[in-house]
Amino acid sequence: MTNPVLTGKRIAVIEDEAPLSLVLGIMLDELGCVQAGSARTLTDALHLANGVDADAVLMDYRLKDERSEPAALRFLERGIKVILTTGAEAESLPATLSPCDVMPKPFGLANLEDHLVRAFETAQKQSPPTP
Repeated sequence: MTNPVLTGKRIAVIEDEAPLSLVLGIMLDELGCVQAGSARTLTDALHLANGVDADAVLMDYRLKDERSEPAALRFLERGIKVILTTGAEAESLPATLSPCDVMPKPFGLANLEDHLVRAFETAQKQSPPTP
């Protein structure tokens, strides 16, 4: 079920719930993506944000009792697409995270594929043409 838009895309996963992190890895594999790294805490997410080679990141907005906003902002500064996974309403998130896509929990494979494809298609439309 690999998607040509997603084939070979490197996706980092930041999720504090181990079972969900595992499921996300399996889903990414089914879509033809490569898991670029993972983190379960804000500290580890910040470390990942400073050096991982990724095209996008799937990031839980709440990591235990901490908000992942600092790591999300660092990924955005580096030009890495951020898809926030959360049970919160998108409107309740800080305005600084408005460049992030929001994928409400719970979600399935089709939702994940839609959000990832949209992120990469949007990036292609915004890229200047190559001379």
